[in-house]
Amino acid sequence: MPRVGIITSDFRFYHDVIKQLRLWKIPFVSLDLKGSIPDDVVVILSSIRDEIDLPDQVKAQDGIDGIRRAIPRLLNKTMFKDLIIGIDPGPKPGIAVFGDDVLLEAFECPTVSSVRKFVDSISMSYSYENIVIKIGNGDKPNREIIINRLSDMDISIEVVNEKNTSTPHKIHDNALSAARIAQINGLYPIKRIPVKFSRKNVYEKEFVTLKNVIEGTGAAERRGTNST
Repeated sequence: MPRVGIITSDFRFYHDVIKQLRLWKIPFVSLDLKGSIPDDVVVILSSIRDEIDLPDQVKAQDGIDGIRRAIPRLLNKTMFKDLIIGIDPGPKPGIAVFGDDVLLEAFECPTVSSVRKFVDSISMSYSYENIVIKIGNGDKPNREIIINRLSDMDISIEVVNEKNTSTPHKIHDNALSAARIAQINGLYPIKRIPVKFSRKNVYEKEFVTLKNVIEGTGAAERRGTNST
């Protein structure tokens, strides 16, 4: 299973990146310059304030910035070909990010006015060739506010039909709806929605997630080792 290595003398960055890696459930290991780097460490995270330069190193402002910059390396890429940001408009908009059809993150914004800040952060931290924003056609007042706030960004914005993205209503989740909106080409296929699921496992059941891919890579490596 690929891991992130952390080498930094920036105390604040160190604690922030560890906190975020745990929240994102990304495997990591703390390293120092005196020791060797394990074979399963595919990227080294350091602070932009660190003066050291290392192979496979990513320097970042903070934990989330570092994770987003490191994710392509965890997936054996230097960058994504296509990054899609899905937005479910509403008083507390949902945001989801897909890189080459892998769900990287999904969360709920506290306010409509905060969407621009999050989209700015996402677009600046990830590495990609192409980027697009897909926003659902519901909640017209909030949708128009969001589009207006994003309109001066150099990112294409598509308004898509969000029918079926809130099913079932009893488990409605703005971040989940945003993930579905990001995957829309026409209408979201109702058959993609699992018959049985919970808030805890719906993302893993419905999408290819970052967690799935990282753990799957590790499983494939173990199978390969066992077969030799």
